[in-house]
Amino acid sequence: MYLTVDVKQESWDGHVGFVPQYVEEIAFSPENRIALTCGPPIMIKFVLQGLKRLNFAPEQIITTLELRMKCGVGKCGRCNIGDKYVCKDGPVFTYAELLNLPPEY
Repeated sequence: MYLTVDVKQESWDGHVGFVPQYVEEIAFSPENRIALTCGPPIMIKFVLQGLKRLNFAPEQIITTLELRMKCGVGKCGRCNIGDKYVCKDGPVFTYAELLNLPPEY
């Protein structure tokens, strides 16, 4: 596990920097690895791009779409993407699953 913060704090002695850049700075091999990412959608977007550049297969990347959820139980229909409901079918998905969804996520 690699941790970073984007703003230095007095009690933090670890890495400081943005997650997408840190992913590429670490540049670890995708061999025998799984990448998990969660956070703001814009950060996830750029982390996914970095992981693809590092040759992670879509099946090796796990992410979340919980910010799309509204009611959380599948009643309102506001979190659906194609035939998937983020609240019922997720909110955790592999990148491979996301690639099979309509391009609205």
